[in-house]
Amino acid sequence: MEEGYAKMGNYLNATGRPIVFSCSWPAYQEPLHIKSNYSKLVETCNLWRNWDDIDDAWSNVTSILKWFSDNQERLAPFSGPGHWNDPDMLIIGNFGLSYEQSKAQMAIWAIMAAPLIMSVDLRTIEPKFKDVLLNKDIIAVNQDPLGKQGRLVLKKDKIDIWTKPVTPNVEGSDSFAIGFISNRVDGYPYRLNFTLSDLDLSHDFGYIIRDLYEPSRNATIATVDELLFIRVKPSGGSLLLAVPNPSATVSEV
Repeated sequence: MEEGYAKMGNYLNATGRPIVFSCSWPAYQEPLHIKSNYSKLVETCNLWRNWDDIDDAWSNVTSILKWFSDNQERLAPFSGPGHWNDPDMLIIGNFGLSYEQSKAQMAIWAIMAAPLIMSVDLRTIEPKFKDVLLNKDIIAVNQDPLGKQGRLVLKKDKIDIWTKPVTPNVEGSDSFAIGFISNRVDGYPYRLNFTLSDLDLSHDFGYIIRDLYEPSRNATIATVDELLFIRVKPSGGSLLLAVPNPSATVSEV
């Protein structure tokens, strides 16, 4: 497969036209416990399917995320501008995901710097699902110029927390997108307590935090050791943006 895909890539480049080349050989090798040659993929392809096909079901979304988090240390270093790990399509707006599950998939796909490929019929999509897909702040996290793939950094109370370094860099510290995805099935929004230091955020003057799904809410300024909370709905998700607080505004903390 490496030889065939590389040959096809050479033929595409020889046309002189800009073409996005999506490869699939990891999706055939990895389920057979064959670890793909990701260095070769970076040389050959713009994006590549790593794992099983996505189905229109929440259980399938979470199984894909589990595989990616289990393998994140060997996958993430090969993701960057021009070459991306691809966990498969967004199924937002089809039939299998609730509104809250759709928000969760969009948030974590953005954190993973995944290609955002829609599978919905845009002629009939419900407005609330369309709004999820068109959230400019979350698309900006996905398209951040650093091009870094986020990682699962903490599991707490059946909620997974992912982080992704993003711009802007303030006084030598990156900003971070912080994604939450709930594996809970209880019937109420669960209050999750955490600190930014739990997530390995360490800027001396804390961070300015915004909820990217609730842009009308006021931003919060928090130190890294301050106890914060967020309410995450069952099998739902959320996405925050934490920008380093400049030292000039430390008196506001």
